Amino acid sequence: MGADGVLADVRVLELGAGAAGPLATRYLAEHGATVVRVESSRRPDVLRTLHARPGQPLDLDASPMYALANPDKWSVAIDLQTPAGAELVLRLADWADVVAQNFAPGAMDKRGLGPDALLARNPRLVVVTSALFGQTGPQRHYPGFGGQGSAIAGFNALTGWPDREPIGPWATITDSLSPRYAALLVAAALLERRRSGRGRHIDVSQVETGVYSLSEAVVRASAGSDVPLRAGNRQAGAAPHGVYPCAGDDAWIAISVLCDEQWRALVGLMGEPAWALDPRWTTALGREANQHELDRRLGEWTRGGGAYARMAALQEVGVPAGVVQDFRQLLRDPQLAARRHFAVLDHAALGPLPYERSGFRLSASPAGFEDSGPLLGEDNDVVLGEILGLSEDEIERLVAEGVVA
Repeated sequence: MGADGVLADVRVLELGAGAAGPLATRYLAEHGATVVRVESSRRPDVLRTLHARPGQPLDLDASPMYALANPDKWSVAIDLQTPAGAELVLRLADWADVVAQNFAPGAMDKRGLGPDALLARNPRLVVVTSALFGQTGPQRHYPGFGGQGSAIAGFNALTGWPDREPIGPWATITDSLSPRYAALLVAAALLERRRSGRGRHIDVSQVETGVYSLSEAVVRASAGSDVPLRAGNRQAGAAPHGVYPCAGDDAWIAISVLCDEQWRALVGLMGEPAWALDPRWTTALGREANQHELDRRLGEWTRGGGAYARMAALQEVGVPAGVVQDFRQLLRDPQLAARRHFAVLDHAALGPLPYERSGFRLSASPAGFEDSGPLLGEDNDVVLGEILGLSEDEIERLVAEGVVA
């Protein structure tokens, strides 16, 4: 945990699981906050079950996804099903500035750990909840995941091809979008607390953050305009616009021509072949009306060279273009390397792993990660002993009673 980070004086208690909650506090940890995760071996975080060794016994400490979502955090194993466990968490809430959780509404209330109870006990707390539908409304108790969130929020209606079924965006996009809002809101609430001395409850709806991210489509629909539908790789107002094959195995480049000037530059780069001088391609309307043939012709040209060489040549003449990089290529990307996007940290169970930093930098406050994701309960003694002041005998008794597990 960076002692010089802009959030170095912030203490966070995390009761979340999966991705939406932990990814939000990951931003805070990256900028110096002390983040304590409460977990249990009896009800392990679902990310801990996504282990890296198929066919072998489950190892809750060997999940790359869990490790990558939780660097620079402390893990304490407390069984919240027990009254004594809930009491320990309440004491940690007294220590904390922020409590973050992304369980379904009501789950923490049953244990006396809901937002109202926490704020009644510690009015200076910033409590952030990040449920799929938020804490209010008729669907609030539905505990869905990002796969349903992307569909409900409208993403699936936009992704795919017009003559085929909807295809959701890869992974759980609402679990990835909502943490960005949650982290920013926590920072804003902490700033406001400096002025007012009061904490607050931040109610984040994962679905609503997804809807907000598609506001242009929503506004067009409300105004009676054409509602954007599935269009594959095409985009209104741009032609050609798509992904084209290059030399090599599964090598592709994305090209977007947004104006006639860029089209002329592309034609010049291709050596002004006869087909490209056809009057049909002179205007954007003509190119859009004949995109199928245009895509085929352009693909024949891109296939004659390597993706990176084609990208460099196109960018040089002012045509937007980018290689479709796979994840191994991303690990070697020189731009990401120059910004030190990846930091390799050694994980006790998995060995060296590349941890990603967020996409922004603060000019006067360093940020980054020092420690890999924690093993389950790795920091029991630190959290229970140093933060809560329990003796070794008390901790051993809690272990024997199954409260700490």
